[in-house]
Amino acid sequence: MDGSSLQDWLVRLETLFKSVLTNRSGYSQIRLLLPENNWSEIVRVNFVAGEVSHVAPTDLQQKGDEPYIRLLQAVETDDSLFSNVTRNREKGSVVGPPTLRSIKRLVNDDGAVIGAVVINAVLSELLSVPEYEGELGRTYYVIQNHVEPAFPLATDDQSFVLSPEETPRVLDFKVVAQQSVGQLIDLGSDENLYLSSVPISDAHVPFDFFIATDIDAGALFQQARHELWRNFAHALVLTLLASGLGYVFAARLLSPLEHLIDEIKKSAGLRGDQAGSLSKGGDEVTLIANNFKQLTSDLVRETQRLDMVLTNVAEGIVTLLPDGTIEDANPASCRILDEDSVHLTGRNLFEMLGFDEEDGKEILCETISARGDQPPQQREISLKKQAGEPIVINLVMRHTSYAEGSRFVALIRDVTERAAATARSEALIAALRRSNAELDQFAYIASHDLKAPLRVIENAVSWLEEDLRPHLTDDTRESMDLLRNRARRMEALLSDLLKHSRIGRVADSVEKVTGVQLSESILELLDVPENIRIVFSDDFYHLTVQKMPLETVLVNLIGNSIKHHDRGSGFVSIDVEHSDGFMRFRVEDDGPGIEPAYHDRIFDIFRTLRSRDQLESSGMGLAIVKKHIEVVGGKIDVLSDGERGTVFEFSWPDEIVQEEDKAA
Repeated sequence: MDGSSLQDWLVRLETLFKSVLTNRSGYSQIRLLLPENNWSEIVRVNFVAGEVSHVAPTDLQQKGDEPYIRLLQAVETDDSLFSNVTRNREKGSVVGPPTLRSIKRLVNDDGAVIGAVVINAVLSELLSVPEYEGELGRTYYVIQNHVEPAFPLATDDQSFVLSPEETPRVLDFKVVAQQSVGQLIDLGSDENLYLSSVPISDAHVPFDFFIATDIDAGALFQQARHELWRNFAHALVLTLLASGLGYVFAARLLSPLEHLIDEIKKSAGLRGDQAGSLSKGGDEVTLIANNFKQLTSDLVRETQRLDMVLTNVAEGIVTLLPDGTIEDANPASCRILDEDSVHLTGRNLFEMLGFDEEDGKEILCETISARGDQPPQQREISLKKQAGEPIVINLVMRHTSYAEGSRFVALIRDVTERAAATARSEALIAALRRSNAELDQFAYIASHDLKAPLRVIENAVSWLEEDLRPHLTDDTRESMDLLRNRARRMEALLSDLLKHSRIGRVADSVEKVTGVQLSESILELLDVPENIRIVFSDDFYHLTVQKMPLETVLVNLIGNSIKHHDRGSGFVSIDVEHSDGFMRFRVEDDGPGIEPAYHDRIFDIFRTLRSRDQLESSGMGLAIVKKHIEVVGGKIDVLSDGERGTVFEFSWPDEIVQEEDKAA
């Protein structure tokens, strides 16, 4: 490039390598290797015993079989690589101390490897083990190589320990390897070991680095024991001094406290409004005594307040001993159980309520095992007072503990009137259920019995038409058709009337469907003419609802729009929006419209706006729609000016409450 020969470049490299070795502590060798001839050394400079020397060409070696060359070939990276720490070898023989090698690959412009620079560093010179005066302990550096199957290491090269010079104790690495990192471990004979790991984040460093410290526990703790005994002596002296001072102040302390005891005895019989005001004392002890007297007065007032509540509360409150014996009872308990407090105290509550001994014990055990965060179990018990008057009480039990031991607290309520009202309500509900069942049976029988003659009439008309066909005139045929249509209309009226009577009393299916599925089902049930477009909105398609009876409502409204449409083409659109737990459905058409005067009347039973001879209809469709909507808690409105177009808007709950038994 600049006219220099290869030899000139080699001399320059030797000079550069010598400069690096001279100025870098710990470096022992720098080499340039080329891939030719099994990765032969081209230039090598050594630093031994403070002297820098270059190696003659005849002494340069092939390094292709060394593990670090195989590592260079196996790992593709532009970063420097590090070899395992091994003893230095010359021509296959171990001739030097543990050495760390750094390898930097050399590449051309095309990225191909053309050589490598290898720097050797003596491990003991890189890492300076600290020296400590005395015999408290020693620090060691431990290197543990990663052993890979592709780069095997000799047993002696798998780990190294660097120890301080002239160390009296030599650390056995096999002992270190068995210990846990980050803990002080007792090795016996007053010897302890602390092992810590130095994290290495570079993935190209193939070894772990540990710092191990062995500690002479005897020497370490000797001074601590000396300090402990000295502090113990000081504490003993201070304790004796404090005892003497306490004795001196005892006489001064006793006088206010004796006065305090007298005040407590007097305050025990006072009411809250008679408590004296807090007086100021001349010293801390007197101030404490006055505050304690005030605290006692407050306690007396609280006790009197609690007694007032227990005396005037309407519910009976009874405290029980662990075996169920009544320990105390408020006046309401005596009134409810029809006993005075003298005869009530000391009796077993469960025997009074009619339980046998085993049942009483079971109730107590259940009360003890009940969780405090759950509502207590309530029991209703029927009794008779001494005069023979029946009474129903509600019993609630709780288990508690205080200084004198465990107790049970029983809350007793007189629920006689509520129980009677509940019984009357249940009787009314049972009667209503029977009435509904009888009504269902009557409606079914009436519908069946009334439909049978209608079918006979319709069949008879058909038979007459067949038998008299040659003799029928246009007028008689018209009469026959009129008779048949009237019979069919009456049968449809009976069917719709039966459906209307059962709305809200017969449980519907709880099947859930999507808006897409619901729209498909509605269209299958309707006979939609080709000139009418049925349009469902995207919001409708995204619904998930209970199918029935919403399907019945929409089928009737859409069918009503189709039936009354008066033009050659038209549309019916169905939309929905959500608001406050309800869905607001909107069914709109471009039909003839409904005059405002008929907006309420169209929902009446059998109501039609056009003659049944003009448009066949039972007049029950909108009545069925309105009843379904009102049963679920919704409301329906009609929007129309009577000229053109009608909108039915109705609200429908997001979730329909299913009753186990439809009573009404």
